[in-house]
Amino acid sequence: MAITEESDTKRIIDAAREQKVYLRVIGGLAFKIRCPSAQHRARARKYGDLDLVGYKKQRVEIGKVLEGLGFVPNRRFNALQGHRRLLYVHPDETFDIDVFLDTFPMCHELNFVGRLEQDVYTVPLPDLLLSKLQVVQLNEKDVLDILALLQDYEVTEGNDGEVLNTRFIARLCGKDWGWYKTVTINIDKVLSMVADYMESGKAKDTVIRRLQQLKEVIASCPKSLKWRLRAIIGERSRWYELPEDMAGEVQAEGAHRGTGTP
Repeated sequence: MAITEESDTKRIIDAAREQKVYLRVIGGLAFKIRCPSAQHRARARKYGDLDLVGYKKQRVEIGKVLEGLGFVPNRRFNALQGHRRLLYVHPDETFDIDVFLDTFPMCHELNFVGRLEQDVYTVPLPDLLLSKLQVVQLNEKDVLDILALLQDYEVTEGNDGEVLNTRFIARLCGKDWGWYKTVTINIDKVLSMVADYMESGKAKDTVIRRLQQLKEVIASCPKSLKWRLRAIIGERSRWYELPEDMAGEVQAEGAHRGTGTP
């Protein structure tokens, strides 16, 4: 079997749900599932791996679900990294399943404790947006994912399952200067590239308006003492991690694959 359609992902998550285990997809397939405008994802015939998020307190149950579906654990990796991440592979090695426990570390760290209940198959929409806005070295698919999400969902306060909740995003950026810095830089980057990917019209105007609205909300949100102290240091000290940094760490602990942008 290969991951070709969202139905493959849903089958895994549905099996987990039957056992009262929380698993939610993050990365490219999540955008394909949630965004009608993600045509670049609709054209993708298959994905090399599947990135899921689960709860650390359920790591044993997660293993039972995946092994029950025929996936083979990377025992060495799971023994070393099982407190934060699990790795499984399909028996014919057509794709891997990477399960991040509680947090999703990339250039910054997203914490999902208490949030996976908010959606059926994917992580919540604000988290999905932040998973891309946190990428310091944006690639084309990152930009296209951000544009699709902003085209399809309103930027406002409200249910995380139906809108891009500004309250959640602003709270995170108001607590952590590093998050604030990367997210605001990327909003400006995407604003500068909208015309490269979208034709003039209502959809383009909507995306620009929502990006500007999000930028204004983040700029005006209350900032914590920790945020203000870190802001004094500013760019003199690096405020983010790079995927290659984490890949090296994982490889040193026995993984057969590193962490990349999903």
